[in-house]
Amino acid sequence: MSRSIWFVAEHQDDQLHRGAAELAGAARAIGDETVAVVCAAPGGTVPQQVAPFVDRVLVVDDPALDPYTAGLWAQAIVALAKAQEPAAILLPHAPLGRDLAPVLAARLGAGLMTDCLELEWNEGLVGTRSVLRRKLVARERVATPIALATCQRGAFAAAPPQEAGAIEAVASSLDASTVRTRFVAMERAEVGEENITEADVVVAGGRGLGDAEKFGLVQELADVLGGVMGASRPVVDQGWVAHDRQIGSSGITVRPKLYFALGISGAVQHVVGMRESDVIVAINKDPQAPIFEYAHYGIAEDLFKVVPALIEALKA
Repeated sequence: MSRSIWFVAEHQDDQLHRGAAELAGAARAIGDETVAVVCAAPGGTVPQQVAPFVDRVLVVDDPALDPYTAGLWAQAIVALAKAQEPAAILLPHAPLGRDLAPVLAARLGAGLMTDCLELEWNEGLVGTRSVLRRKLVARERVATPIALATCQRGAFAAAPPQEAGAIEAVASSLDASTVRTRFVAMERAEVGEENITEADVVVAGGRGLGDAEKFGLVQELADVLGGVMGASRPVVDQGWVAHDRQIGSSGITVRPKLYFALGISGAVQHVVGMRESDVIVAINKDPQAPIFEYAHYGIAEDLFKVVPALIEALKA
């Protein structure tokens, strides 16, 4: 029996979120068929944007579905799921998924795993996920006929585009009178530093920097490379860097094209958050540091000698 894995395509202002490709990659890895579910107002281009990543696109287009509300999106997705019975439905572990996934789980009577770092299929959906404020990692299985999971951004490789999947329009019969929330307005935050989970280059510093002031060097290298700054947990615990920069099992997962680890020993709690980076460069004066086991390029030297010279060379 073919195993169909669905994911909810996140979008805003008729633009598909780049995280949709990661969900498509996660779905491809565990299923026989990858399906994107698009809830949107008629006339948009999101179905065409997501089609190259999937085998099928199921589109529920109704003016009531834009902007997003959990109640109406849940109505649309639950009706589809009951009719077609996918093996699993994936969502981003982001505001959309954290809001919508519990509603879907309750209405479908389905098991839900959140904040998943890895997924596999083994007599059901099996997930590796962060628990206890991301201090521990648990491995769980969903036993219900339909499984739900939210996936941590950056933890899954994006699916490469392929021949566009078929786009299927699905008739909707939404009842807005049953929805207890409504969209009022959107207030956009000021645009700040690039989201670390979406950066192509991440330069992370660890306890080997010595103190908070030395992180200016980390930021300078990140700026020269056009990247963003990250950090290990001990650094965040010391208050040297904000928590939203923390990479690892108790922080966030990143998968950049280039990852610099400066003064980071390479404890497993940190490594799980960056080991899937395309290229890892480690600089640590301890030649026995575990980080070198994961690095593609390693320099066993004082980072305060190497990094300034590297910055100077890059600027030149």
